[in-house]
Amino acid sequence: MGHGQHANDLAHQLQRLVLRLNRELRAHNAGAGASNADAMLLAEVRHSPGLGVSELAAIENVSRSVMSERVKRLELAGLIASDPGADRRRIALTITEAGRDLLELITARRRAWMAERLTALSPDERQAVQVAVTSLERITGQAGPKTIKSKLGGKTL
Repeated sequence: MGHGQHANDLAHQLQRLVLRLNRELRAHNAGAGASNADAMLLAEVRHSPGLGVSELAAIENVSRSVMSERVKRLELAGLIASDPGADRRRIALTITEAGRDLLELITARRRAWMAERLTALSPDERQAVQVAVTSLERITGQAGPKTIKSKLGGKTL
């Protein structure tokens, strides 16, 4: 099997795994009062207060009208607030205390679920997961290039 075929097979396995993990994590939103999309939107507004509807639509890759409806729904639920500011054409969004609380609840549920699953792994398996997470962060551009010397034979990845 060539390197290209191996990379394609690995990409397929990774894609399936990410979809399953996403499904599991979304299930932990149940009963919290927000969909996965809502939680992501709240996280974006918390991370960058003052964003407008158009900016959020671009980030989430949805139309402005779709984002406007989502924002209205979250405003009515008291999870985000809008501030028209000086420029009436643009509304700056901020997360409310209720929105922060909800996001913390969802995050805590997801993290607890994942931590519980990780405790079922051996120390070597957890180390392998750490190496994989660091590598995946590089793939997504969320971490600078790092050299990892794993316990798995001391290889430099």
